[in-house]
Amino acid sequence: MNKESWTRYLATLSKFQRKKVSSIEIEFVVENVEAGTVRITDLQLQEGQQVTATIPNTAEFFTPKYGTLDETKTAVGGDLYLGDQPRVFSGVKNRFYNIVGRGHEAIVAPNIYEDDFSQKLVTTAVDITLYAKNDFDLLRISTNYGDFVSGEELTYEDEPDHPLNKRYSREFFFEGGPAGSEIKLWASQNIATINGQPANRASRLLNVGNGTLKIKRQLFMGLPYGSNRIRIEFYKLVNGKMQDTGIGYWGIVELIQWQEGKSKL
Repeated sequence: MNKESWTRYLATLSKFQRKKVSSIEIEFVVENVEAGTVRITDLQLQEGQQVTATIPNTAEFFTPKYGTLDETKTAVGGDLYLGDQPRVFSGVKNRFYNIVGRGHEAIVAPNIYEDDFSQKLVTTAVDITLYAKNDFDLLRISTNYGDFVSGEELTYEDEPDHPLNKRYSREFFFEGGPAGSEIKLWASQNIATINGQPANRASRLLNVGNGTLKIKRQLFMGLPYGSNRIRIEFYKLVNGKMQDTGIGYWGIVELIQWQEGKSKL
């Protein structure tokens, strides 16, 4: 059974506006049906006159897409490979990360199927884990899409081109930590922590030396089909301003990919 076979019915209950409702009985009547099966999946009650959409489990309409990069698939034999030859690194025992950087950098995270770029994948939640190599006073993880603000939105009025005067479509702030801090921003599980402690996700004003940073609602990261740029900015407070001092970090970006084509049975 596919998703087009389901019908959504809406009804308004207006008889109990001044009373608390402890239970509701619903009777379903099916007419003009000779044979078949009727399935009732979800019942949602909500207050108000405006109808909002339900959020179905992804398993109803999507199926996960699994793939593993095969670094040996172009091997001919021995040390011969088709195309570009693989790089050889000596003294490497284990690889536990796919990001390494210093200071402000933008990384490109792909949401494609490596063996067939034509396979359409849906927008995917991104899980980011970072480990700071130095003490830091502020961290911003954001998309790479934004613009400079003006007026009351400025963090540092005397320096209009300061990076913190630029805001992005999605951004999440962590208010500093010591070297070795583990930062998690996991959209798939709605987790944002630093060293295991929940990050402050509220809108607020944050004092950053000689300026005030206006933090709006904290947002997680996602990837559309294709690829997206994620910006990582570590700051240190220097002479009254947050500055890029080249704080090092390494980390892991993970995503679970999905494609359309599954119906709930």
